[in-house]
Amino acid sequence: MKNAMQKCLGWMGSFFLLLVLSLLMLAGCHPLQKMEADGINPYEQNFEIIGSEKNELIGKVNTAIFTTVDRSNDGAEQVDRDVYTKEGVKVALQPGRYAISGSPAGNIFIYDDNGDLVIREIVGHTGGVGSLTVDIEDTYTVFADGGYEHVSFVPVPTALSTDLNAGIWEVGLDIEAGDYTFGSEYGMGYVEIHEKGKDPLLYEVIGGNKTGSKSQVKLTEGQKLRITGISLVNFKPVGE
Repeated sequence: MKNAMQKCLGWMGSFFLLLVLSLLMLAGCHPLQKMEADGINPYEQNFEIIGSEKNELIGKVNTAIFTTVDRSNDGAEQVDRDVYTKEGVKVALQPGRYAISGSPAGNIFIYDDNGDLVIREIVGHTGGVGSLTVDIEDTYTVFADGGYEHVSFVPVPTALSTDLNAGIWEVGLDIEAGDYTFGSEYGMGYVEIHEKGKDPLLYEVIGGNKTGSKSQVKLTEGQKLRITGISLVNFKPVGE
């Protein structure tokens, strides 16, 4: 009798367990599954990187990124330097906005007056991005490492565009505010969106007209875009 009751209880327990599992399946997912799905949806939908991975990729953001140099480029002159040493060279520049290129390839480091890094990028004809466009203050230190044989710093005018290469750009000066879809024809890199008092946003850009990434963003006046690792990102106004 005792064995019969144990078997009955065991059967009833299994029945209720199956019933609960069936109800959960009909509901779609359990809470842990929903949390896990919510955690990856932003990337799946818009190629936005979030969480600890975002923090690691962006690193410490220098507030100098929000400084805008005098875009008239008064006094800014083209500078060309040969690099003869493995240690690289420090380059003195007048304040202005510059496009930086070099050959064959190397690292460009730009530091503020406290010696803190503003941006670092691999730039060159044989590796990295083709050109880096940035504002240079008179207090900045610019360093080109020993990977180069030659580097060039060319003053560039400010003009609104929807095609932005690697560098730091300001919404309202370099690209109009508005809703955009952006991607690239080739390469792989990142678009960071910085706004004072807010956490930055980070998007991965995977090149390709048909299979590449397409992200949608709303850009507002005064935001700064930092584009790294990719030579060109194309922004298309939504609705066009």
